[in-house]
Amino acid sequence: MTINSMSFLVFFLGIAIVYYLPFLKKYQWAVLLVASYLFYFFAGTDNFIYILVTTMTTHFSARMIGRKNKQQEEWLREGKGRRTKEETAGYKARIKSEKNRIVFFDIAVNIGLLIFVKYSNFFIFNINRIVTLESNIELKALNILIPLGISYYTLQSIGYVLDVWKGKTQAEENLLKTALFVSYFPQITQGPIGRFAKLAPQLFGVHRFSWQNLSFGCQRILWGFFKKAVIADRMNSFVDEIFLHYEQHSGFTLFLGCIYFSIQAYADFSAYMDIASGYSQILGIGLEENFKRPFFSQSLAEYWRRWHITLSSWFRDYLFYPLSLSAPAVKLSRIGRKYLPARIAKLVPSVYAMFLVWFATGFWHDASWRYILWGIANGVIMISSMCLSEQFQIWKEKLHIREENKFWQFFRRLRTFLLISLLKVFPAASSTGNSLRILKKIVTDFRIELSYQAWFPGLIKNYLAYILFGLILFLMVGIKQEKEPFREYMEKKPFAFRWCLYVIILCAILSFGMFGTGLSGGFEYAQY
Repeated sequence: MTINSMSFLVFFLGIAIVYYLPFLKKYQWAVLLVASYLFYFFAGTDNFIYILVTTMTTHFSARMIGRKNKQQEEWLREGKGRRTKEETAGYKARIKSEKNRIVFFDIAVNIGLLIFVKYSNFFIFNINRIVTLESNIELKALNILIPLGISYYTLQSIGYVLDVWKGKTQAEENLLKTALFVSYFPQITQGPIGRFAKLAPQLFGVHRFSWQNLSFGCQRILWGFFKKAVIADRMNSFVDEIFLHYEQHSGFTLFLGCIYFSIQAYADFSAYMDIASGYSQILGIGLEENFKRPFFSQSLAEYWRRWHITLSSWFRDYLFYPLSLSAPAVKLSRIGRKYLPARIAKLVPSVYAMFLVWFATGFWHDASWRYILWGIANGVIMISSMCLSEQFQIWKEKLHIREENKFWQFFRRLRTFLLISLLKVFPAASSTGNSLRILKKIVTDFRIELSYQAWFPGLIKNYLAYILFGLILFLMVGIKQEKEPFREYMEKKPFAFRWCLYVIILCAILSFGMFGTGLSGGFEYAQY
């Protein structure tokens, strides 16, 4: 039951009616919990145990850490002015050590589960390759079904425990409410990855039915269906044709395929976020924004501040900052000051942390070397840009280039988009070897061709018209959103204009959209 299926529409309608029943308004969070577990149950019961283990470890770890925080606060308050600095420092160190052990246990269990179900075959395969070089021993892969949304709810749960550990949020005492935070059904498949301080009060609060929430929510769901059915799913067949039969295409066509895949992936992933956010808004719950028109970015760093924002911010807050301040980073910084120019030496902790973060980002996406290479490539480019930033500034001054120059901004956007698209060769290809072979062909066999088959292999011409219509509308809305929120812009327009646009989008979905059985289609990022 995907979030864009007819069965989900019926399921959500039933949940929304029960959710807003007057006598259940104090128990709306319980309705959401039942709905979330029903949704998870319908998705398959084979791996239900994993989300239960994550919920239990998250809840009790957060509670124990929260009690340690309160215990320390009370001890300091009661002994204020009566205890020595040595006593206070010793007590804080002991509490910190106890909290650290709890955090380590929680992370070890949940990351351990994630590694077991998602990466077992990766490790077995690579160990097997090493072992078979020395002997005839052969390891068998494990056939484990990856639980729905485990990559997302694991990070969300760990983030909550770490926020309690840092004292940024209070621990939830109700196990069932923690279960809702972990499993909230519109976001569980692909995120966004929520923060407890922002999401929990909305999940546990009382919401009154609002016509505005219903209207805005339906608008966003409609826009998500449009991007999914008219753009992403229409592009899927000929993008697959390019990468599955890459031997038959020139480097030019393969590079176009990277561009097409980049657009398709964005339309697909952002469509899910629009649909999930729309459903949530109908329930009075605002999810974190996960995209901010990333193809308007002028650098790779800016792109990652606009793309999959909740994942990028999670790695920044819970991995990059701790790594850059860690003992190994400090040690490397000392070594760097001895042998490197001062300007580069001060960047050593950031370079160290950034490399590890991008390695982890690639590995989080999928248990394959092609994603690891993709992550490392992103990291190397961003590290290089950071280290050469002063040199770039000198070049711009010599060439009299101003940041506000429109042509320069357009050039930077185009350059960034093409670079992003080229890096998509790793997730687009079916294997690491194929991604490297495609890259080689792009470099060695890049010959521009004007034939329709070279530009759009395997794509029916009528479908091209549908896709172009969808992309033009998608681009127009994006340009407008860069200037002001599109909803505010639409609210200024006459009622007739707004509804004409909604009808056009609905007709485009029904006329131009591609649907599977029962008005459904899988999402690209659901596999992560």
